[in-house]
Amino acid sequence: MLRRLALTLTLLSVPLAGQAEDAPVLATYWANSGSLPPEYAWDVSVTILADGHLTLKHCKGYETEGPACKTRKATVGADALAGIRAAVTEQGLDRKPARKEEDIPVGGGASGGAVYLDGQKINLPAFPAKADIPRVNAVLTAITAAIPQRLRNRFLKDT
Repeated sequence: MLRRLALTLTLLSVPLAGQAEDAPVLATYWANSGSLPPEYAWDVSVTILADGHLTLKHCKGYETEGPACKTRKATVGADALAGIRAAVTEQGLDRKPARKEEDIPVGGGASGGAVYLDGQKINLPAFPAKADIPRVNAVLTAITAAIPQRLRNRFLKDT
């Protein structure tokens, strides 16, 4: 009986795989409908971890929690993760950050995000300066392409 208790205590002291620390964030993406009446408004946020775990949160109206919000989890393949990293370096955003547009529109929908590489946060502004639009869009496209098609079809079709 004492051996069984000792074995149980030993097993309980070993951390479970599900309790391991999360991997670092590789990329974030967000989009929203802009200023609309609550029945038409929506907001979506996506977090992709370096190990491929993805969390997508979609909220209707102006809610941020509760029944108006749906959270989905998925896995991103190694090729898609590499595609995000490559897009950042190919566009040179890790060496020359995108600038924000000075005169941004008010009230409309928007999307943006960030990528985290080698301890550096690379911002992907919703309204980049005109010269930076293609560079930012290339990385945002790589991020959205990494999101599984079923989630894109259901939650990102309006972006």
